[in-house]
Amino acid sequence: MEYNITFSGRFTYRAGFAIAPHYHADYQIQLVYSGEGESHVNGKPFRMAKGSLILVPRGSTHDFRVSSEEGMKTVELKFVSSDPEMDALISQMDICMTDNGKIFDIMSRIVLEGQRKISFYREMSNALLLECILILYRMVHRTSISVFETSPAENESRGKSTAGLMDMVDDYIVRNMHNKISPVDIAAACGYNQDYLYRMIRKQTGVSAIGYINRKKFEWAKQLIMHTELSLSEIAWNLGFETLQYFSRFFKECAGIPPSEYSRNVRSTIRTDY
Repeated sequence: MEYNITFSGRFTYRAGFAIAPHYHADYQIQLVYSGEGESHVNGKPFRMAKGSLILVPRGSTHDFRVSSEEGMKTVELKFVSSDPEMDALISQMDICMTDNGKIFDIMSRIVLEGQRKISFYREMSNALLLECILILYRMVHRTSISVFETSPAENESRGKSTAGLMDMVDDYIVRNMHNKISPVDIAAACGYNQDYLYRMIRKQTGVSAIGYINRKKFEWAKQLIMHTELSLSEIAWNLGFETLQYFSRFFKECAGIPPSEYSRNVRSTIRTDY
């Protein structure tokens, strides 16, 4: 398929902000992650709320207005295509869809690729765009699968009993993410011997039980920074850290950069022209 992203970015629109009707020579995807508004595509109204995704086909007229008092925040991209196969694929999709989190993640990665401009960022951005389009197509046609579920091959390699054990471990960590989590507590809650639990976690993940807990907390921290407007102090509290300083040290050890820098990268208003 032949297609190219022309721009990507995050935008913060104030209350009452409006874009007048305009013609689209390219495609646009506009995903709302905070606030509300109303969009019109070829004169048809669509409500924009958190999680709403507007796919504006090329050749359409488009306008939108912010309706919520707190304004509206979006992640957006535009792209061109000269490929009939891509055009046919998009023509079978809805203009207004609801994201389940996957599209936001992919579009955020595209924005970061454009911002950093490391080697082959255009190629990587276009590859991510194709993934985004295909997931949307599957969502519309009810053929989507969770890309975050454990694969059957992984489950088979774990073995049935081990897979069930790791599911219980993951469930306990998620339910207690706001607390200090001890491997001893996990073993007791799952009803397994501590030494056996520790061995199974290391065997299946390659890290210690403490390392696995920290990995899960780190991934959760990134999701809270990307998907919410919580302050870093609030995120630290939600993850069971006593102080922001402790959380910052933890995050930097995992990511190589402090959470404040990561937050600026993923939350800032950015536009990249390709």
